[in-house]
Amino acid sequence: MKEIKTDIIVAGGGLAGVCAAIAAAREGKTVALIQNRGVLGGNSSSEIRVWVCGATKHGVNRYARETGIMGELFLENQYRNLQGNVYHWDLLLLEKVKKEQNIQLFLNTEVTDVQMHSENRIAAVIAQTQAAENSYRFSAEYVIDCTGDGLVGAKAGAAFHMGRESQAEYGESLAPAEADQDLLGSTLLFYTKDVGEPVKFIAPPFAKKLTDTSILNNRTLKAADNGCAYWWIEWGGKLDTIHDNEAIRDELLAVVYGIWDHIKNSGEYDAATLDLEWVGTLPGKRESRRFIGDYVLTQQDIENQTLFEDRVAFGGWSIDLHPSTGMYTESAGARHVVADGVYHLPYRMLYSKNIDNLFFAGRNVSASHVAFGTIRVMATCGILGEAAGTAAAFAIEQECSPREIYQTHLAAYQQRLLKNDASVIGLVNQDADDLVKQATVSVSSQLTRLDTSTNQLTKRALTQGVGLIFPYTGQKELRVLLEAQVATDLQVAFYETGRQENYIPENLLEETTLSVQGGGRQWVTIPLPQGPARNIFMEFKENPELAVFFSSKVLPGVLTFINDPIAELNQPELHDYVRKSAILYWTNQKINRQNLVFQTAAGTCYQGGALINGMVRPYGMPNLWVSEESSKEETITLNWEEAKTVSEIRLTFNDDVNEDIVNLHHHRTNFEVVPELIKAYEIWGEYQGARQLLVKETDNRVRHLVHDLNPQPFDKLVVKLLETNGSPVKSMYEIRVY
Repeated sequence: MKEIKTDIIVAGGGLAGVCAAIAAAREGKTVALIQNRGVLGGNSSSEIRVWVCGATKHGVNRYARETGIMGELFLENQYRNLQGNVYHWDLLLLEKVKKEQNIQLFLNTEVTDVQMHSENRIAAVIAQTQAAENSYRFSAEYVIDCTGDGLVGAKAGAAFHMGRESQAEYGESLAPAEADQDLLGSTLLFYTKDVGEPVKFIAPPFAKKLTDTSILNNRTLKAADNGCAYWWIEWGGKLDTIHDNEAIRDELLAVVYGIWDHIKNSGEYDAATLDLEWVGTLPGKRESRRFIGDYVLTQQDIENQTLFEDRVAFGGWSIDLHPSTGMYTESAGARHVVADGVYHLPYRMLYSKNIDNLFFAGRNVSASHVAFGTIRVMATCGILGEAAGTAAAFAIEQECSPREIYQTHLAAYQQRLLKNDASVIGLVNQDADDLVKQATVSVSSQLTRLDTSTNQLTKRALTQGVGLIFPYTGQKELRVLLEAQVATDLQVAFYETGRQENYIPENLLEETTLSVQGGGRQWVTIPLPQGPARNIFMEFKENPELAVFFSSKVLPGVLTFINDPIAELNQPELHDYVRKSAILYWTNQKINRQNLVFQTAAGTCYQGGALINGMVRPYGMPNLWVSEESSKEETITLNWEEAKTVSEIRLTFNDDVNEDIVNLHHHRTNFEVVPELIKAYEIWGEYQGARQLLVKETDNRVRHLVHDLNPQPFDKLVVKLLETNGSPVKSMYEIRVY
C-alpha cells in the first residue's frame, strides 16, 4: 500500500471537489484529489451530461452568475466550447486541475475505508485504483468529502440524514407531516442525431412498453428533445439511492430504450432519420446522504433570503422537489418555491458537527431535504467547494478546527474569499494589507449619462408591461422614446426593489400618468420620485396605442424587463410553482442584452470611487467604475504620498454577471468572450519620476487576474485600459495592491 501524505484530501471529483481542490492548492496547500471515475465533473461530465445550473436559474435571477473558480470555468468554456461539446468540458476540468502543481490527481480511484485517529478525527483514507491494482493510504490534516453520497463521512461516523424530515422538525411547509425515507430519484439521459437517411431501431426485450406505463399520460415526448430535456426520466426515490443504484440504473435504462422505441416505432413522430448518438449508463444521482453541521439550512432560509453573518456563497435555483415516484407519478414532475432573488449560504453548513477535521461540499452539505432541493445544482455545489477548500487551507494556517474558524476567525476567512473573487454577496473588502486603501485614486473619465439610443432600434407595441431598472442617485427626470398615432396616456409606476440583491418591483413609491400626443415618434419626459440612492424599477403599463423602442446597447446597472411569465408556469405536467415571486413574471430571457430606449443623467454611481468601495458585483448599486462611451484609452491612477513596496496587483474586471452562461446545451450564448471584459491593458509603475511597464495584456478574457511582481517601490501605478471585447464603455470593479 502506497502512502500519500498531503495537507488536504479532497474525495470526489465532481464540480464541488474540483473547485475545493483548486481553491486549496491556490492557497499554497498540497492536495490529493481522489475521483472514482476516469473523468472529472461528476454529473456534468461526459458520462452523465447534466448541464451546470446555478443561481441564475436559466436567466430568471438577475446578476446571479457565479464568480471565483466556478465563474472562471464558465468563461473559459464559453471561449473554447461555443457548441457545448461535453468532451471539451471534460478536457477543461482536467486541464485546470493538472495545471495546479499542488494537486495530485488520482482518477479511477475508489475510497474503500477510513481510518480514525480517535472517535472524532480522521487519520487516513484508504483507496484502490481500478484496473491498476494499486492501493493507497492517504493522510492529511483535513478531509473534504465531495463524494456526493458522503462515503468518507459515513465511514468516519459523521452524523447524517437520509430521507425527508417532518414538518415539525424545522417548521417547513413543504415537508411531509411525518418523516419518511423518500428521496429525489436519479436520471439517465440520451442524445439523438439526424443522420440524413432512414435508420431503424430494434428495441431490446427489456425495454419498457410505454403504453403499459403511466408515462404517456403525464409526460410529453418530443422527437427533437435531447439530453436534459429528459430530466424527468427519474426514478429510485422510494429506494436506497446508494445501495440500490444498480437496480435504479436498470429501470432507467429500460425506460430510455422504451421511450426511444415509442418515438421510432409508434408511427406518431417524424423520426425516420433520427438515430441514437449516446445513452448514459451511469445514473445522475440527485440525493442520498446529507451531513449535519453546526447549522442546517431550511426552507425559511431560502424564502426569507436569510442574511447570515457567516455567508460564504449564494444560490438562486428554486427549491425544486421531485416526487419520489419520479416518471411514474400522476402529479407534476417538480414542485417549486422561488425566493425573490439570490439567497445566502452559511459557512456552518460546510463542516461536520462531530468529526473535527471533516469538511464537506456539494450535494452532501448540511441542509434539510426541502432546502437541499435548491442547493443541489452543480454551480452552487462548485462555489460551496471553493468555500470549503479555502476554509481547509485557512484552518491549516491558523492551526484551528473548522468550528473555530466560525468562532474566532470568521471575518479573516471571509476576507480571504473576497480576495479570491469567490461568490459572496454583500460583503465589503476590509483587507488592511490592501495598499489601495492608502492611495488616492483618479480616473480619466466616468459615465455621466445613461443613453441607450442607437441608430438601429426595434419598435415594440406596449401590449405587455415593460419594466426598467436603473441606478438612481438623485436624477430629476428620465426621457423615454415612444410612438403614438393618436393622443393617449402613458401610465408609469415607480418601485423600490426591496433587498439589495433583488431586482423586482417590491415597494410602490408612486404612480404617474402623462399625456402623449398623437402623430408618431417622440421623447416623453418623466419626473422621477426623489429619495435616497437605490435601484428604481419603473413599470410602463400596458397600452396597445403606444409603442416603445428597444436597442442592443448594454449599460452596466441597466436592465429591461417585459411582463411575460416564464414558460415553466405553462407546463403544469412538469412544473408546479407553489410560491410565485415577481421574478417569474418580470423577465428578460426573450430580450436578453436589449434595453428600453431612454435617457437620463448617470448620477454619481459610476465614479472612480466605486473601484475602492469594497464590492465586486452588483449589490444595491452596480459598484462599478464606468468610463464615458469612447474607443479611446482610459486610465486609472493610484498615487501614494510615500512609496510602497509592491509585489502583487489584483484586477477584477466587469464580466457582466447578469449574462447566463451554461457549459452545455440549455441555451446558446453567441459571443465567445463577454463584451464588457477588458481585452487589452497595461500596468505602469512609477517611482520618483521613473516609469516602467509592469504588465502588458493584449487578449484577455478573464474577470479576475493576479499579477505577481518582483517586490519594488512605487509611488504611482497607472492601469491603462486600451480595448474591450465589444462594449462601448470600459468598466472595472476593483484594483488591489499588495
